Amino acid sequence: MDLSVMTFNLRFNNPRDEGNSWEHRKDAAAEIFARYKPTVAGTQEGLYGMLADLGHRLSEYEWVGEGRNGGRENEFNAIFYRKDEVEAVDWGQFWLSELPDGPMEKSWGTTHFRICTWALFRFRAEPGPCFLHYNTHLDHSSQQAREKGSRLLSERLAEHRRRTGLPAILTGDMNAEPDNPAIAFLSGKLEVDGVRCALHDAYEAAGEEPGRSFHGFAGGDEGQPIDYVFASPEVRIEGVRIIRDRMDNLYPSDHYPVLAKAKIPVQPAVTV
Repeated sequence: MDLSVMTFNLRFNNPRDEGNSWEHRKDAAAEIFARYKPTVAGTQEGLYGMLADLGHRLSEYEWVGEGRNGGRENEFNAIFYRKDEVEAVDWGQFWLSELPDGPMEKSWGTTHFRICTWALFRFRAEPGPCFLHYNTHLDHSSQQAREKGSRLLSERLAEHRRRTGLPAILTGDMNAEPDNPAIAFLSGKLEVDGVRCALHDAYEAAGEEPGRSFHGFAGGDEGQPIDYVFASPEVRIEGVRIIRDRMDNLYPSDHYPVLAKAKIPVQPAVTV
């Protein structure tokens, strides 16, 4: 089955951004979805009101997720999905900490609670569950947290795949460039404590030199990405691009969205 996957850091609603604050950008952010029509999109930094704004503008999409401080509080790692193409069979959330299932805890020197939201989707054209989508936002200040968080993501995703037998994708703002140990681990290049992550990086799979994905509302493409799409071995990446569109002279966010095109094998129904 064809799968279009996006990762998109929305930039939280910060009045200090003035002309780039969410009030000015929300139509442009919605236009990204309308223009590129991702099947699933992992978002970061969305506050509840921002996600509601997108929901009102994008009737073909639904989303799952909770705030990193619980309920509707603080930033979400919400996953949007086209409800005519896929159905969320199950979903959940855990913290990137020494107590992943709660209570909420800041571990490994993080400045904020960090979470991962996941969903199990099925294609509406198929009878059973088809793939897992994990979406996260690694810490911006602590390298230890990025490395420990990447290890926890790998462990949780591997265990989930063992239970379900499903292929998987991982999206996120990883706050790390490709040569960072956290990214080297997630892309299967670096073995840690005898463990090698069974994912591959969409940029490498597509043979792309992507350039920067965070631009701070300044634009440009020189540099390295910190926003990624990873996939399990059976998912074939057919292309990936960093979307650098401007709408009405505005960037939709201080990060560029990243869009990957993939072929995903359809799996038989499983007990989940």
